[in-house]
Amino acid sequence: MRRETYLGVGVGILCLLSVIALLVVPGAVASQESDVSSRLSVETVTVAPGAVAGNAATLEFGVAITHRGGASENASLSVRAMDNESGLLAEKSTTVLGQITGDREHHARANLTVEREGGYDLVVVLYEDGRRVDSERGSVRGVEGLSPTSVEFKRFETGIPTIDYTIQKTDDNRTTLSVRTHLWNSGVNDAEGATLELAARQSESNVVAGRASVDVGQVASGESVTPTARLTVPSGYGYHLDAVLSHDGVIVSSASSVADLDPERKIEADTTFESVPFEAADFTQAEDVTDPDDTRPTTAASGPGLGPLTALLAVSSLAVAMRIYRGKP
Repeated sequence: MRRETYLGVGVGILCLLSVIALLVVPGAVASQESDVSSRLSVETVTVAPGAVAGNAATLEFGVAITHRGGASENASLSVRAMDNESGLLAEKSTTVLGQITGDREHHARANLTVEREGGYDLVVVLYEDGRRVDSERGSVRGVEGLSPTSVEFKRFETGIPTIDYTIQKTDDNRTTLSVRTHLWNSGVNDAEGATLELAARQSESNVVAGRASVDVGQVASGESVTPTARLTVPSGYGYHLDAVLSHDGVIVSSASSVADLDPERKIEADTTFESVPFEAADFTQAEDVTDPDDTRPTTAASGPGLGPLTALLAVSSLAVAMRIYRGKP
């Protein structure tokens, strides 16, 4: 009888010690939570055109990263652009993300500046402590179609010319033309800084007989403007009226029309237009997400004192011992 009493007292003491360990020892539970492995993955990637200057264009990346588990240390994001024709690396950048915590979606941004021509294959790689954990692939086409300004020529489907003119005066075998162009802002923000250059080119010799430059000024989103300039040219000839739109020295677009000042001869415009659209393909998960030698860390629990699992095992062991003891004759 005394032995059963001693065993019952021992079980009670062990249970009491387990409760004290959970309440008093600070690292008993916290250590288990801190040792939970982190899980990072790339959820979505978006790419949009950014600033355009000269022969360079900036691609703006938005990356949604999903985090689960413990804190992720030393996370970083690598963005690479390869020429889609040669396959050579054109540009790359790395963004340091640091520590990522919380079971939620985190958003990161990265910029990549490439030459404003052709297309590129894009790779976004997510790293943790220098180890690749996830990646996405996508592509962009028509980078040469990116423009430093949203101001462009207004093209009419009804045959109305983009460039028209009126004769202001004729004097001493010289004719003054008032040349007007139709421009509009196709973007969602106000635009300014564009310059329009107008020229009258003699149709047979291609000699420029007159030239003028006009500052377009600020154009509100969706607004149309009609900058006008005067050109004085020799009378009795046919002319091509050329208009070149530029921004910070970068030619954005061009248009051409005719001014027939020769009543005995008819000329036609010799310029065609072709727009190059910018396209960004959807990103898909890359197959080579991790290196063969990479292994994900497993959840581990350690810490001072008696954890909940240790206490439970102790109580179970004593219960088994009591049953065995009672079973003896």
